[in-house]
Amino acid sequence: MDIDSSQARGNPPAVGLGGAFHRFWAGHTSANLGDGVLLTLFPLMAAALTSDPLAVSMLTAAAYTPWLLFGLHAGALIDRIDKRRAMVVGNLLRCVLLGVLAVVSWFGPVPVWGLCLFVLALAVCEVFHDGSARALLPALVARNLLIRANSRLQGTRVVASDFLGGPIAGLLFALSTGTALLFNAGAYLVGALFLLSAAVAARSLGGEGRDEDERAPDTGRASLTREALDGLRFVRDDRVQRGFAVAAAFSGFATGGVSAILVLYVTRTLDVPEALFGVYTMLSAVGALTASFLCAPLGRWCGHGLLLIVAHVLGGGVLLTMGLFPHVVVGALALGVFGLAATTISVSAASILQAVTPMPILGRASMARMLLAQASVLMGVFTGGLLGGFGLHVPFVAGGALLLAAPLVFGRVFREGARRAAV
Repeated sequence: MDIDSSQARGNPPAVGLGGAFHRFWAGHTSANLGDGVLLTLFPLMAAALTSDPLAVSMLTAAAYTPWLLFGLHAGALIDRIDKRRAMVVGNLLRCVLLGVLAVVSWFGPVPVWGLCLFVLALAVCEVFHDGSARALLPALVARNLLIRANSRLQGTRVVASDFLGGPIAGLLFALSTGTALLFNAGAYLVGALFLLSAAVAARSLGGEGRDEDERAPDTGRASLTREALDGLRFVRDDRVQRGFAVAAAFSGFATGGVSAILVLYVTRTLDVPEALFGVYTMLSAVGALTASFLCAPLGRWCGHGLLLIVAHVLGGGVLLTMGLFPHVVVGALALGVFGLAATTISVSAASILQAVTPMPILGRASMARMLLAQASVLMGVFTGGLLGGFGLHVPFVAGGALLLAAPLVFGRVFREGARRAAV
């Protein structure tokens, strides 16, 4: 049995995702567009002020810091509060912050340290918005529809953030910084309005039809820190949760190492002009979009446990190929296939974990896994930079080897998670 089985206990066959999900989807997509614009806009604003790579890199550090410092406590708070309201407030706060930054920018350029403060504040809002989104989805759709729902969210995220965000940011920045910031603020405002219209019918995942080992720990009226640590302990003590968390750390470390030197590999090793770097790497987004359509039918055909194993092998294989056979055509095809593999892993793993994690601890468990994943990405970025000094192909070889090893270490956990997701 697998997560797509319509006979999963407590979930009758469902014919559609429903209006609440589609409004949630629209709000989430609008916020993704805002995220995609910011991903390009803030580096452009910083580059207009300084050519110091350390100063510009502080923007990335500011974006990651809240996940590492507040992620666990945010997860505990998300489990206590109305998740839809948290998403709405997160979007409205981002809208206000960008509106203030737009007004300030009209009076003169904002220094890099000031941009870092805004990025830090925006990232805090993102922690609560994205953490609440992951915890809210199982309350909107039946378990046997999670793969379809996550596939749609991931597909539109790729279109909004990866395809549209960068070009829109570049175009609006050429007009004026204030115009770009106000557009971005509007994207978050639209997201909040869609979410306000998405009524949530609570669907408890911690009760009927769950295995004993899938129930949340009873913490009573514990402190926020105690509840945050309960999320960590829950992930540590559950074989599937722990296995998927460590597997995500493997993937994050591998991909972080590659992303750290990707621009140098593409422009120097493959001799792609810098002006075409964005177009060249967009091929990974094409693969990701393709995966969002294929993940559900492939999972029904072979099972999501096997699909996770195949996706890790495929992703590791193409990274290894890029490291051992540097060629502009090989690299383009490999990026597309890697985007497909990475998105398949993301959609399948997220859907399985949403199905097997009890609703009362969903936010804490998700943030505990995210903390490990984000820390692994940062370690991978640092390691990739060091390994790149021995040759720009080395991080690809090392990352490919790690991904290829993952099925050997976690294959049984992947299958067990897919089986438990359907009981």
